[in-house]
Amino acid sequence: MIKNIVVHLTGSDQDQARLGVAESIGNRFDAHLTGLYVHILPETSDLDPIVMAGMEPWFEQSAARADESFKKLKTRFDDLGIPHDVRRLDVSSGAAGQAMAARARVADLFVAARPEEDPAEDVNMEVSVLFGSGRACLFVPQNGRHTNGFNRVTVAWDGSREAVRAITEAMPFLEQASQVIIVSLRQDEDALSAGDLARHLRRHGISAEVRTLDTDTEGSGEALLDEVGRTGANLLVMGGYGHSKFMDWVLGGATRYVLTHADIPVLMAR
Repeated sequence: MIKNIVVHLTGSDQDQARLGVAESIGNRFDAHLTGLYVHILPETSDLDPIVMAGMEPWFEQSAARADESFKKLKTRFDDLGIPHDVRRLDVSSGAAGQAMAARARVADLFVAARPEEDPAEDVNMEVSVLFGSGRACLFVPQNGRHTNGFNRVTVAWDGSREAVRAITEAMPFLEQASQVIIVSLRQDEDALSAGDLARHLRRHGISAEVRTLDTDTEGSGEALLDEVGRTGANLLVMGGYGHSKFMDWVLGGATRYVLTHADIPVLMAR
């Protein structure tokens, strides 16, 4: 059950899209919503002390803008009809991802913009949370299709550990959905079949339809989103793939394609 949600906020216009989705989920599950406002501090580690002294007005302006953004967010949260709080992180860009991941670990769901889509966030903190928190991340497109309920869910299945993690984290949504479609990406003949997954979900009271995509790995992301469009799904569940443990993670091809092109929220886990 989802009882504790953290939503990443930057003070940009994009906050409204992901806050709206997070608020809807909070109402649906009677959950507590924490707004996590992240203020990236100006970098000073490589600056000469004399140069730093001359940049004092810049630091003050950055702090003043953060104060104003945080004040507006607190006012917005005061209008919510669910339990909530707003917290602020003042961190350097190099420490931001780790700090956010630590806070996401004590939540049931982390809601964020798609990586690289928020103009106020240029250090890919969301990717750090996906890879470092151990929790589900719900990535919300700025101009996509957002609904008040995820009643039609598409699940991407390839038998991998990452897919299992995503499905496990998505169970509260699957249990409430009116339609669940498992899209099988036939890439590993030794992996458990989508039929095995459907039987597992059935034992949890979830009826799921199985569809198979006959595509190669390179085109799997595009084929998956084509299927999402055909089914009219309003939530996609899939594992997140990558190859590194640092801020310059290289996302797997399907993951990158989906996060770049999906027009519905995507729930990912690792």
